[in-house]
Amino acid sequence: MKRRNLMLSSLVFATVISAVSAPIAHGAADQQASAAVSFKINDVNYSNQTGTHSLTTAPYMTNGNTMLPVRAAAESLGASISWNAKDQRITLSGKSFSTVSFTMNTAYAVNAKGEKIKLPEQVRQTKGTVFVPARSLAALMGVRLQWEPAAHKITLTNQAQTPGRMDFNYQFNKDMEGWKGGFADMPVDYDKAIYELDYARNLLPIDKNTANYGLKLTGHNRSDDLFMFLSKGIGGFKANTSYDVNLKFAMYTEAGGGMSGIGGSPAESVFLKAGILANEPLSVLTSTPGSDYYRMNVDIGSQGAGGKDVKVIGNAAKPDAGKDGYQRVEFDYSAKVTANAKGEIYILIGADSGFEGLTTLYFDDVKVTAQAN
Repeated sequence: MKRRNLMLSSLVFATVISAVSAPIAHGAADQQASAAVSFKINDVNYSNQTGTHSLTTAPYMTNGNTMLPVRAAAESLGASISWNAKDQRITLSGKSFSTVSFTMNTAYAVNAKGEKIKLPEQVRQTKGTVFVPARSLAALMGVRLQWEPAAHKITLTNQAQTPGRMDFNYQFNKDMEGWKGGFADMPVDYDKAIYELDYARNLLPIDKNTANYGLKLTGHNRSDDLFMFLSKGIGGFKANTSYDVNLKFAMYTEAGGGMSGIGGSPAESVFLKAGILANEPLSVLTSTPGSDYYRMNVDIGSQGAGGKDVKVIGNAAKPDAGKDGYQRVEFDYSAKVTANAKGEIYILIGADSGFEGLTTLYFDDVKVTAQAN
């Protein structure tokens, strides 16, 4: 029993809990006007809330990607635009996304943190009009995209803040913002020296980064099934009320796809999972005949299979296996949850590993949107 308590204390020490600080959050009182803009492929006319307007060059499709005129789209949705002729760069500014920049003839955008976001097509300029991929523009501005294939029509909508909606944004540039880190699916008497467990707030491992922080999870899978996770309780909801919740976050990984490893691939055999829960997800001591293990108190499934409470949303493969270093991968997950009697919900982001080696992942830009039913 003494050894068990010592090991439990060690796990609690590894599960670092930061001081709580308020994230960027908006509720029903912080309302914004809705706006929408619609384009048709190969049609120089477009429409927004002020009427119908004309373009010098029509939207078009290339390699399955719709290219939209960035100025007409952004200004219709309330963003401001600046142009740097020397650098051939256009920058959008808006309250919901801060800034995002596009440079001519490149296949990336740069967000407010200075991170490069890969685009499916290069930014192009035709007859003085700058075109960017529609889905990338919508994601970077945080607006809704609707595609009507029969009409070849695409609509971007900046939806109004509605009663019962709550938004939260965690960027970790000052502290951990109340997020916790933990580990499960390993024996109680695990050897700390060989498991190499770590949860910390660190600079993101990207080129020339001196100010952009994220949350790091590290673990060596010695139990054939290590589960590393982040969790956060969010209050302020109406007790016992159902909400539709959307979770978006960025993960940074250095694991290249198509590689083999001990027990499985370091990329495809590390499964990313997410859960939106009414009660706090915890790693708890669980006794089984002949062994004591730390297991999750919610159903996370096993490796590539999700559970009742937590689902598989991807893996740890980076987008371009041919390039060295860490790369950003974005994830999106939605679920329905009923807030508990205290008006709380809990977010869980985890990595369930079948790769029997060391995995280190970083997480940033966590966004949570909840809408009361």
